[in-house]
Amino acid sequence: MKSVLMIVQNFYPEIGSAGNRMKNVYLHLKRSGYEVTVITLKPSYPNQSLYQDTRFWDEENIEEDVIRIKPNKVKRYTSNMGRRLLHYLEAMWLFVYTIIRLEKTYDYVFVTTPPIFPTMAALIAKRKMKAKLITDVRDLWPESLIGVGVFANKWILKFAYFLEKELYRHSDHIIINSPGFRDYIMSKGVKGEMIHFIPNSLTGDELALKNVFTPIADEKIKVVYTGNIGLAQDLKKLIAIAERLREHKQIEFTMIGYGYRVGEVEREISAKGLANIKVINAMNRRVTLHEVSSSHIAYVSLVEKEVFDKVLPGKIIDYMCVGKPIVGDVAGRAKKVIEEAKCGLVADSRGVAEISRLILTMASDQALREELGENGYVYAKRNFQWSKNIEGLINVLEA
Repeated sequence: MKSVLMIVQNFYPEIGSAGNRMKNVYLHLKRSGYEVTVITLKPSYPNQSLYQDTRFWDEENIEEDVIRIKPNKVKRYTSNMGRRLLHYLEAMWLFVYTIIRLEKTYDYVFVTTPPIFPTMAALIAKRKMKAKLITDVRDLWPESLIGVGVFANKWILKFAYFLEKELYRHSDHIIINSPGFRDYIMSKGVKGEMIHFIPNSLTGDELALKNVFTPIADEKIKVVYTGNIGLAQDLKKLIAIAERLREHKQIEFTMIGYGYRVGEVEREISAKGLANIKVINAMNRRVTLHEVSSSHIAYVSLVEKEVFDKVLPGKIIDYMCVGKPIVGDVAGRAKKVIEEAKCGLVADSRGVAEISRLILTMASDQALREELGENGYVYAKRNFQWSKNIEGLINVLEA
């Protein structure tokens, strides 16, 4: 039996696409007969107290394969970038320390980024265990940090780029969740045949949620956004859209999420006196999918920076999962998938006026909503199933 050591900062039961992706990689490797151990942090994203709710711990037998390490200095994720950087650096040291003390050896080391700092532990593990290193790239970090324009310490960035270069150089294979990352990684000296595309995907149980919870009525049109309310999502634009459409009393906006800008978004909604938009605290994945399923329209956005044109947000796949039509303020890869799947409307100008018009168009046309939603579901079922896509990773390991 071959063995895999996973080094991941975000893991079950943490919400968000990173934790969900790593949980499914773990589960499917186990089901394929691999011995798997996960080294991760105690759940803290977006905050530790969230995971005192037992509803987040809905998988059996995972903990027996998990080594959890607990940072001491930074108790939770924070909106202060300096403290968040401290969190990352402390996590890096704890991962390295755990690897140094680990007596067992493994055939493969699997590490995921971002953030880039814990990958140092993977480089040490590869050398110590003489193992093959598989690197999973979910986003281009630190490129995306620069893209949102909030961090520019040249010494930290220099160290991060050094780690990125070393990680790619020493990886035996690299997994990407968006084809848009391929050219960037190849520009760092990685051969194309070493790069393998495995998108974020869905389980059979998740695909079965379609039509389980449907909108109660069409007198009110619910527009929903789920996920990170952070620097890369540009959700202040959604507030501006809600303000523009405030006279359309039948349209209601809901953000279900967490992140860097939650407080800022809530304050702006309050300051504008908007009654047609609200923010709901993060929920576990199944409940969130239920909420999306009971809505009429799903919304996705990214800031207008070139680095984000390479990204396919996991929420697009989740929206398709429950057959919801999408209104998109996106470009690049995300726009291409929505248009290819024929599952939504994307604003070409990316302006508030056009996005508002697309929402009104969709809100007034039930047949259009149903057609786009069904198209997305069919596309997701064809392209985004873990049971099929995990074979890409199994083939890498077996090769």
